[in-house]
Amino acid sequence: MTVYLHALPKRRLGSKALAPWAHIRSTIATDAMNKANALDAAIRPVRDGYEMLGQALTVRAMAGDITPLLHALSLARPGDVLVVDAGGYAQNAVLGGNMTNEAMRQGVAGLVIDGAIRDVAEIRAHGIPTFTRAVTPAGPNFSQIGDVGGPVSCGGVQVKTGDLVIGDDDGIVIVPRGRMAAVLETCQATLEAEAEWERRISAGEVFSDILDLAPMEPAP
Repeated sequence: MTVYLHALPKRRLGSKALAPWAHIRSTIATDAMNKANALDAAIRPVRDGYEMLGQALTVRAMAGDITPLLHALSLARPGDVLVVDAGGYAQNAVLGGNMTNEAMRQGVAGLVIDGAIRDVAEIRAHGIPTFTRAVTPAGPNFSQIGDVGGPVSCGGVQVKTGDLVIGDDDGIVIVPRGRMAAVLETCQATLEAEAEWERRISAGEVFSDILDLAPMEPAP
């Protein structure tokens, strides 16, 4: 029974590199990747209004096992988003109030759990952006099997430590670190286009005309 620690990236994104992403919504980010890399819609924020941005620190846990996440918390650095592949298991929580308190002390930017959490009222009060597939009062197991820092599948999306994680009321999107520059360029172009659409709609134009949709035809 072992929790394996994979090699973690030596270089991290600084505030200057993250700053252009501050106003990129999850919807814009996934559109820029041809509607890809959005986590399963069942993984939802525990409170409205979260705006989460940071780099992934990945965790893989056996069903309901708390130990890999505990190890990951001990390594977490400010700005990390802990992305936990708990297999979607909903019967035992892998995160609770005490762990969330530690995450806040470590400066963690968010928590993404493809599994279950508990102490949700306490977690809401802490204010740290937290997204989960399920909530249950049942506590965790301690099988001590898993990985920290290795590639995981969370909500149907492959995530690697160091990838960019964007979360808000619409859900979560992963931007692979190697694609960040190209995706950001597309996002910025989309924001410019949306600003123009908003201006034209406010001026009274019809959205279908702005998008130059083909006209409808009479039904046979």
